[in-house]
Amino acid sequence: MALKNGKVNPLNALGVRCCKFPAHHFFYLTIPKYNPSLHKNINEWIFHNLNGRYYIGQSLDLIDNNISYVLQIGFEQEKETSFFKIACPFLK
Repeated sequence: MALKNGKVNPLNALGVRCCKFPAHHFFYLTIPKYNPSLHKNINEWIFHNLNGRYYIGQSLDLIDNNISYVLQIGFEQEKETSFFKIACPFLK
């Protein structure tokens, strides 16, 4: 159950919900042009609205033959990736 509904998530209580490294079995999406404030806002939105483990961090990607920083977001559950793409207000 999401934090906004008032129930404690066991992964949050143990401090293992947000991964410090990108795990290879997560489902990833990237947002071009890394922005620290966007990183913070998306991290808070995921923490309050989703349940599973996730990764969010800065990464390098090749865009139009230029190497640039991107925001990489990964979810352990594919359904949370889909819900994030649909519901997150910061992606619009």
